[in-house]
Amino acid sequence: MRYGGIEWQYAEPIARALVEEQDFRIWVLSHTQFAGYAPEAKLLHNDMKALRTPSAETWWRSHYTEKCRCPGCSGQETDLLAVFNAGQTRFALHFEIKRPGDVFPHNKDQARNYSLRAYCWTKSPPPRILPHDHAATLLVYSEDQRFDFLPHIEKFDASFTFEDASVALPSGFMFPTT
Repeated sequence: MRYGGIEWQYAEPIARALVEEQDFRIWVLSHTQFAGYAPEAKLLHNDMKALRTPSAETWWRSHYTEKCRCPGCSGQETDLLAVFNAGQTRFALHFEIKRPGDVFPHNKDQARNYSLRAYCWTKSPPPRILPHDHAATLLVYSEDQRFDFLPHIEKFDASFTFEDASVALPSGFMFPTT
């Protein structure tokens, strides 16, 4: 199984639907401060893929940098990164995918670090990240873990559950059953 294979099963349907399904893209964006841009926002997935190393399997997965040593960047990755263009505005969504049974590490503030990294990359994006002016962080998690994640949810700009996303996803885009 590939590295992060279980996480992949939860992130890949979201990434694929962002590309292929406008209604889902609008639904996701409606959860963020970029809701007003949702109908016109164009996902720049081809541009993102063109910047990746030739060995990168996807446009969306495992974005990180070790050149910046701030607490948000150093040793941290974004599970799913999506950069959009809407008119004169370019913005990114940084998704943290917490598959069912996953936890936040106790030895670092992963939730806070997502926001630090998102802000950092708007000011000085890593070389293989499309420049963007604004960013938001999203947590995607299982409804069963809402109570456990309450201290972390508030540190993200937006969140939704796999259960809610399952309703918004068109048929053929499915998360594993738990």
